[in-house]
Amino acid sequence: MSTAPEVLVDFGRSVELRGEAVTVTATPGPGVPLRWGTLAIADPWFEPSVPEVQQISIGQGEQTTVLSTIAVPRAGQPEPVEMSCAAAIGAVDQVTSWQPLVHHESHFHLDCDSALGAFYDVTDSAMLKPLFEDALHMQEVYNRALVERIVAMEVDGRVAAAVFLCPDGSGLYPAYAGFDRDLQAVAVLVDLNLLP
Repeated sequence: MSTAPEVLVDFGRSVELRGEAVTVTATPGPGVPLRWGTLAIADPWFEPSVPEVQQISIGQGEQTTVLSTIAVPRAGQPEPVEMSCAAAIGAVDQVTSWQPLVHHESHFHLDCDSALGAFYDVTDSAMLKPLFEDALHMQEVYNRALVERIVAMEVDGRVAAAVFLCPDGSGLYPAYAGFDRDLQAVAVLVDLNLLP
């Protein structure tokens, strides 16, 4: 069972993880311009998960990305290790309710094989496809994500996608749509299955 999305973006909140109190914090990621507002969510290094149509429309323009992170104590390490428990795009601060993201009449899950996820405008798919299929390029993106956790993919000098690391590796990660008080979709969150 996944964590309630509102908990994952309640920055400053203390939650319990394996008997330890941890604090949910925000780690900003790159802004992603959605020229048409047509958001795609995919594992960019796993062709079967790359969509041909949008999963949801969250509005045109530059959309901010954020990781919901926690610092996890690790045996043998002097400092806690920061880990991502969710990735989000859009106006998270304007969300008044979160609902499962429904696609093809069922709850959409990021189908992750490479331990990467990405947010981008589906109209940029043709431009991004050669990068997604370039194993050397994607290895570089993966290596950066291991360190930075969320990185920008650029095409012709502009950010075209935000790629984030899924710390639990391959699997299915539930996605949620965030709606504002006017019942407009303004954000999407992917639960990375770190918090119970």
